Amino acid sequence: MAPFYEKKKKYNDNHSKIIITFIFIFIFLLNTDFSFTQTSGGGYSESYLLRNLGARSIAMAGAYTAVVNEPNSIFYNPAGLTSLSNRPSFSSMFSFLEFGRTHSSLSWGQSVSKNLGVGVGINNFTSGNFTARDIQGNSIGTMQDWQFSITGGMAYSLEFVSFGGSVKYLANSLQSSGTRADGFSVDLGSKFNVMDMFSFGLAIQNLSGFMFWNDHNKSKENNMLPYTIRSGVAMEFNLNGESTSTRSNIDGELEEVTLPSSRYVLLSFDGIMTQYENSPTFTLGIEVAAHEIIQFRGGIALLGDNMGKFELFPMTIWGGGVSIKPPLKDLPFTTSLEYSISQDKLSRSKISHHFSLVIDL
Repeated sequence: MAPFYEKKKKYNDNHSKIIITFIFIFIFLLNTDFSFTQTSGGGYSESYLLRNLGARSIAMAGAYTAVVNEPNSIFYNPAGLTSLSNRPSFSSMFSFLEFGRTHSSLSWGQSVSKNLGVGVGINNFTSGNFTARDIQGNSIGTMQDWQFSITGGMAYSLEFVSFGGSVKYLANSLQSSGTRADGFSVDLGSKFNVMDMFSFGLAIQNLSGFMFWNDHNKSKENNMLPYTIRSGVAMEFNLNGESTSTRSNIDGELEEVTLPSSRYVLLSFDGIMTQYENSPTFTLGIEVAAHEIIQFRGGIALLGDNMGKFELFPMTIWGGGVSIKPPLKDLPFTTSLEYSISQDKLSRSKISHHFSLVIDL
């Protein structure tokens, strides 16, 4: 993916005060006692929503809240939709998981005006076939749990900040059982350009999320989804960046524009807290563009819960990957082929493989 860049502008004291306020709000929320039970991502309704999406973000261990500059922004921080160009961009992913499980996604996004971006995303997860049994242990057939969500969102940008929101429709069907559920949730996000030095992102996922179940006996049960608070910082170091001066079309003053760099190092750091978990997780991601056609990525959890203990380098989240952008000049679009490897606790090998295809028209 191309690195993110923005025009250099003057910032006043109010801008800094707003950013500091958001940081303090996040620290306060992070230290609020959410703890009821220690689940570490399990035991939640629709827990597949906590899985990372996209080979790029998976390779960077999910440290993506302040990066968000491609269609998968819709899944992490909808404020990033304003970072897209005015031409459609698509991203697809498929994860190879053991025991018949599949995880896939498809997202689209683009800017529709100078300050407005929109996007749509589909997130699909299936459990694979399993034998269902009654309370006596007798087999009652083969079933499969199918879960998916459809997300639509938009974002609006101001001089140095963008705000975004999205709404999710959720569905869960235990096939061959007559049991299914429907639900909704909301994501909110913001992204700040801090004096052209780094980006700061803050997002809340699955806010006010509910699932409404209705089994074959027509009995009804409601489940509340846990929300997740994400905060991140991302900084890019251009290795061959250039800049040029141009006059603003607003006030006519000279301003310096940083041109996109084909070689760069991107560092990102995220703090992630999910409701009902005992401790947050802090992840670090890196992306190195050694050449304009290839990028290398990696990421790891620096701090987090490991079997009930808050540890340094718990090895509960890690990833690595590569992206190749073929120089196909005759095509009316550009494309990136992306691969990543990450931890998968349920697999026998404890790893999983992920592939993404990104197309910019």
